[in-house]
Amino acid sequence: MNLNTTMTVSAYGQLRHMVLSGVIAGGQLVQERRMAEQLGISRTPVREALGRLEGEGLLRRDGRLLFSVSISVPEVMEILTVRRLLEAEATRDATRHMRSAQIDTVRAAILGMYEPDSVTDDEHWANDDLLHLSIARASGNNLLLRLIGDLRQRTRMFGLRRIPGRFSVGKAEHLAILDAMAAGDAELAAQRMQSHIDKAREAILAALAGAPR
Repeated sequence: MNLNTTMTVSAYGQLRHMVLSGVIAGGQLVQERRMAEQLGISRTPVREALGRLEGEGLLRRDGRLLFSVSISVPEVMEILTVRRLLEAEATRDATRHMRSAQIDTVRAAILGMYEPDSVTDDEHWANDDLLHLSIARASGNNLLLRLIGDLRQRTRMFGLRRIPGRFSVGKAEHLAILDAMAAGDAELAAQRMQSHIDKAREAILAALAGAPR
């Protein structure tokens, strides 16, 4: 890997994290020169990284200007509806294929999150990804994995870093899904995954209803 490729990969990783974490807010103008200055690198790798992010749908072009994508409330509700269907199917298939050691690894990571205040947003999302994407990957369906990964990415771009009151409840729901998978009950695991996404949807709506206008 040559230096330019290495710098492009690094720029891509940093910029992608900034978009997903909300450092680059939805709808914000993204300028190549400013991003290069902020990252302390030349504009060429930044240009290539921005092109890759545009191709992934994280950025959108309006004429010559580039903006981060905004996800609206109706869009995130649609995303969660589709995720409910896809992730239930992935969970059914994964229950038949996921090894006990894999389930135990995910369970240990979830149990390792003790209190909300001791877990950063990045750690929270990493563990959430670990469960959902491990299940999608274990389904053995690569298209399903890509679709779920993309939809989860867009859910994250909505901007609610954490949903109030969901830390302990979400943790328990994750463990319940894993328990059903460990018991080999594919239908129960799928139902628990659907319930988990339904409750997250309800909590998002409740949080938005209570947000200051």
